Amino acid sequence: MNFTRRRLLQTGAGLASLSAFNLPAFAEGDTFIVNMFGGRWEDDWRKYVMPKFSQQIGKPFDLDIGLGMAWISNFRAAGPENPPFPAVMLNEKYTAMIRNDGYFEELTPELVPNMADLIEPAILKGKTAVTGMLAPLVLAYRTDLVDKPPKGWADLWDPRFKGQLGLYKITNSAATMMALWAGEHFGSGRDDIETAVAKFKELAPFPQIGYSAQLTPLLTQGQIAVAPIDVGEVKTMQEQGVPIDFVVPEEGMMVFDHSFSVFKNHPEKKLGEEYVNFVLSPEIQLWMAENWLIAPTNKTVELPENLQKWPLQPEVVSKAIRFDWDETLAIIPKLNDLWERTI
Repeated sequence: MNFTRRRLLQTGAGLASLSAFNLPAFAEGDTFIVNMFGGRWEDDWRKYVMPKFSQQIGKPFDLDIGLGMAWISNFRAAGPENPPFPAVMLNEKYTAMIRNDGYFEELTPELVPNMADLIEPAILKGKTAVTGMLAPLVLAYRTDLVDKPPKGWADLWDPRFKGQLGLYKITNSAATMMALWAGEHFGSGRDDIETAVAKFKELAPFPQIGYSAQLTPLLTQGQIAVAPIDVGEVKTMQEQGVPIDFVVPEEGMMVFDHSFSVFKNHPEKKLGEEYVNFVLSPEIQLWMAENWLIAPTNKTVELPENLQKWPLQPEVVSKAIRFDWDETLAIIPKLNDLWERTI
């Protein structure tokens, strides 16, 4: 494998992590590579999670850092016969883009034993993926700027919040989900994009933000008072002393699904199965809940008392509003075009 300077530096960091855990170092040719988001995701996964898996399989590790569409482009360029990793983590929106193209192995409890303990919504279409990371999307509000908190998604259209909202760009899956919800709630169904876009135009002007970490400064500085955001960002702001709280929308919270799949034609797909099983294990699921407020999809995980205030429990997560991303992908081009021309 040809390593870039960044990849060599990453591998060096990975080997340093192994040393910190008193684990052996290995030759670069034996490296187990999987993908991950950047920022704190990369830092924590590299420092706390992957060294444990590295010890389990007897290989050093490296992480390919990026985002969904870039990975999808690379997979399509390589083709189903030449996947770059044994396993992959993607937002379910991106998994759906190549679900039916012959890339993924059908997962079963025989291959991935911890699947037997998953909540039902975590086993995704065709068993081509399982949800290993589930980030609850809630409504956050500044307690010093909002007298009467919102109760649900429909309250975003209450006049008292006019000019105080922050929302995601339509290219973010959170905005897509909210638009489909609006089409169903205010119009004739989730594919009623005309009604959905018209309703969001009523809320303008509002900042449109690419991802959650960009919404956080606006809430922290009081530039906005109400916003949908993943619950982990709320916890971070509270720990920083920001007067902020959240509600689980009465219509149901939405979720960011981060799904894990195994490339069926990778020569080390057995290690890919082992990796997915590792991510689904109670130990790693609990670690993600405690450190990232990721809702466990393994129903055997027992959440400690200090996490009970957050919407991470299986019975709460199972009631979240879900979307069929295969169907949604057919709607997205027209939705995005109409949104960009209207708002």
